[in-house]
Amino acid sequence: MNAHVVTPLLRCIFCRREQFTQQDSVLHCEGCGRRFPRNTAGYTDLMQTGTQPRTPPNTVAQRLMESDAFVGVYEHLMRPFFVRIFAGPGARVPTPVEEYAVYERWLDVPARGGPWLDLSCGAGFYTQSLARSAGNQLVVGLDLSEAMLEKAARQVAGTGNTVLLRGNVYELPLRDGVFAGVLNAGSLHLYPDPDLAYREIFRLLKPGGTYVASTFAESPRPLGRLGVRATGIRRTDLPGLPQALARAGFVDYEEQRYGDAFILKVRRPE
Repeated sequence: MNAHVVTPLLRCIFCRREQFTQQDSVLHCEGCGRRFPRNTAGYTDLMQTGTQPRTPPNTVAQRLMESDAFVGVYEHLMRPFFVRIFAGPGARVPTPVEEYAVYERWLDVPARGGPWLDLSCGAGFYTQSLARSAGNQLVVGLDLSEAMLEKAARQVAGTGNTVLLRGNVYELPLRDGVFAGVLNAGSLHLYPDPDLAYREIFRLLKPGGTYVASTFAESPRPLGRLGVRATGIRRTDLPGLPQALARAGFVDYEEQRYGDAFILKVRRPE
């Protein structure tokens, strides 16, 4: 597959058809006739047709993800700050480079051959890292936040093998069984319904494909409970997580802990 060609990976969320063509910077669904042009910010919105109203964010955390000011300092200031706070006192938190090294190793990039999905890619820091690791293999970065995608487009400019899409984790505009791996860094705590997200992610993976994610475990600390109430961030029931992923079809659960922060790895069976 040519690294620039994303059409063989797409499924229309409106008609469920998988017949996309591309002309210049416009994706066209042959099933329902909708056209999805790449906008001037550098990403393609596969949720909007020009007539559908946008759903406003309903938690503090979600509203921050749509704030240009917050997004501007997210990767290098706010994300490390929140990771340290939610990981708990005394936790040895990895640097972003160290964190990505775990993702790269567990995804087995580029050996598995791609393509790769950076789900809830945010401002694109790990999308850019994944694109560099993947060589000429296609990397798709997908997020719901327009502000994040605008920043990500600037971050990945020049990588040459990256496509950015706007979509919803609960109804991903992507075909079954097309990705060698899905990276889902620092986002699970923003999903009100993680079980539905797990099922969607499982659907996208090739047999043997790997899902790697990072988030925060539930904590008895008062600060942890206060942070959840104040921001809308949802901590994970860590003892129940392997079973939740198994219900979605995943096998071979692994985790790496950093205090209350952790990275998980599972795969779709061959």
